[in-house]
Amino acid sequence: MSNEEAKKFWRDMEKLEKSNKKMIPNVTFRMRHNDHILLGNACRVGGVWKDVTTAELFNHKKIVLFALPGAFTSTCSYKQLPQYESRYEQLKKFVDAVYCVSVNDAFVMNAWFRDLNIRKVQAIGDGEGTFTAGMGMLVSKPRQGFGLRSWRYSAYIDNGEIKVMFVEPGKNNRSEDNDPFHVSGVETMLKYFEDNQEKA
Repeated sequence: MSNEEAKKFWRDMEKLEKSNKKMIPNVTFRMRHNDHILLGNACRVGGVWKDVTTAELFNHKKIVLFALPGAFTSTCSYKQLPQYESRYEQLKKFVDAVYCVSVNDAFVMNAWFRDLNIRKVQAIGDGEGTFTAGMGMLVSKPRQGFGLRSWRYSAYIDNGEIKVMFVEPGKNNRSEDNDPFHVSGVETMLKYFEDNQEKA
């Protein structure tokens, strides 16, 4: 095999490897920065909009991402988000950062994080649901009057590649569920890392 043939072979192998990977969608999030004027207990304004891409958030990083139906809702506020915050340092042994994504706007996400005193997990408001749709996790929640929201899940993402996803059972578009919270919690993610330390 000549040098040129060898180069072509490895280029083709690289393309094949990439085609077999499950990658996150490429989207731009609208985030708020420097909202410093306090109007209530958690409501702040006066800052600026900033576009942040998935490339900025995920490229060349190992990330734990967890998604939930909505800010200020019961299971999300009482269990899922606080649990990830409390075990953040343990997760940091395996990853660079931990993100929480929800189909809410940046104002709502930031107010929710301030209200719960969340300082380590990073809030990502997917206001139009484009990232969530690209992950195949956008669902309708008619019974709650929520409209389109994220189904609850967690994922380990390495340089934009989805290595593993823990999706709650019963995903549907009719609210025919009791908002299950069994596999997307922090304990499942920590167990995954402990069982796959060399791979992670």
